[in-house]
Amino acid sequence: MTRRMLRHQIYVTGTPQVRNIHSDPVHVEAARIGVGQEAPHVVDFWAEGSLEADGTDRTFLVVGTGQPIPEDARWWGTTGRTADNLVWHLYEIPQT
Repeated sequence: MTRRMLRHQIYVTGTPQVRNIHSDPVHVEAARIGVGQEAPHVVDFWAEGSLEADGTDRTFLVVGTGQPIPEDARWWGTTGRTADNLVWHLYEIPQT
């Protein structure tokens, strides 16, 4: 199995999203998909992984500054300020 650094995206929706990954996130950045005011906000994160094997399904949530954080959530990173003056925070929600 060849290790690679892989990029994953979580949409800024306030809803937890599942991603199949191999290791913990190592970096996060804010982005937008498309151009203009209607372009959705996303948080990209990078983690080591493989294209040849499945990882583990893990649940992530993006919250804005000042928004509620689930009690058992684990913080993985905070983005830089966007052009819209927003900052996003990536949390993992443990599987139950």
